[in-house]
Amino acid sequence: MLGKHIPGMFAQSSEFSRLKVRNKEELAMLTRIKQNDEVKEAIPKQKEGRPAIQVKPICLLMAYMYKLFKDEDKDNEAIQKDLEEILRAIPSYIDIMLSQTMALSQAFKQGKSPKKITAKNIMTLIQFSQNLMQGGWICKDAYQQLPYFDQVSCGKMKNKLNGKTLFNYCMMKPEERKALVNEVFAEKENKEEIFNEQEKCIDALPLVKLTMTAFVEGEDEIVVGDILTCKMRVDYYNLPKGTKPGYVHSKHYPYLKKDNWFLIITDETFTGLAAIEKLEVRDSFFEKEFKERISRPGKISFTAILTNDSYKGLDQFSKVEVNVVHEAKNRVTVEYAKEDIKAIKEQNMLAAALMEEEETDEDEADEVDENIELMNKLKAAGLAPEKEVKDVGSKKETMNQMD
Repeated sequence: MLGKHIPGMFAQSSEFSRLKVRNKEELAMLTRIKQNDEVKEAIPKQKEGRPAIQVKPICLLMAYMYKLFKDEDKDNEAIQKDLEEILRAIPSYIDIMLSQTMALSQAFKQGKSPKKITAKNIMTLIQFSQNLMQGGWICKDAYQQLPYFDQVSCGKMKNKLNGKTLFNYCMMKPEERKALVNEVFAEKENKEEIFNEQEKCIDALPLVKLTMTAFVEGEDEIVVGDILTCKMRVDYYNLPKGTKPGYVHSKHYPYLKKDNWFLIITDETFTGLAAIEKLEVRDSFFEKEFKERISRPGKISFTAILTNDSYKGLDQFSKVEVNVVHEAKNRVTVEYAKEDIKAIKEQNMLAAALMEEEETDEDEADEVDENIELMNKLKAAGLAPEKEVKDVGSKKETMNQMD
């Protein structure tokens, strides 16, 4: 799965398939856009026996993401209406594709699907969403999500920070950022305005901290057969308690949208996929636990990735390693008396017998209810016996009384 293939997947939808070419003016515009090399790569080849692929929505989407529209294209109300329909639909499409990809991953683990899903498949979909929201195919640097940053100023800032990420920059003190803005934008006269606008944007960004731990409750050693508990916590740095996140800040996507976080559990190479989950972080923090029984000894290592579907450069990573031994060395083995073991077994057998008895009673009660319902229906249809049946037992007895 590659990012350039995703517009072709969207084109299979019924909504995109309805977008037909209206006139020669549109055809000429689409022909011009189609000559672009990036657009050519996004158009899938027509396979024999498959429905015809509608090229128009692919061209419009790619033209939007690569800024290929001319002024006269932007003044075309029909084209703008089509583009609005496309852009408003894509976040829902991506949600559907992610949910289906997660379902395929689960089906593969259960042996119900031959399609192996990797963490890279999930990341490709999420990165496409990030690029759509932030114009990432043109503004490739994450710093360009901030006001006034262009490619030149991004390079200057990263040189000052020795390659630190946008997240690292946002976590600095305001006075430190101000000093950097004054250096990077030294030739600008409105340095104070640039700094203030950037601070407003940083205050709106979803800046989070990911903490991931793995342990066996109440034990220092981790042994084969233990239940491993993986605990995850996400804390917002700039979201006061009781306040919910707002809408996505973007210089490119023109419509309101809420951002989403996805948790991916994978290995160092991103080829495996242990778990994937969409997190509804709607408060100042979020906690979740995963439990799994350990079946083999040795080192277990995994990487937790917390990625946002609407912002670039804010993803969080946490690597966890645990060493599993075959037998515990320092764990105290509790020895139970034979009488206690026998008492526990008898208690379990008694509980099982009581459960069986309850299930039998429930089945009989259900059967009686069904018989009463049957009698009522027959009465309503004028087919019930003249003599009222008061004692409704089994179905066989009921039918005998009715006869």
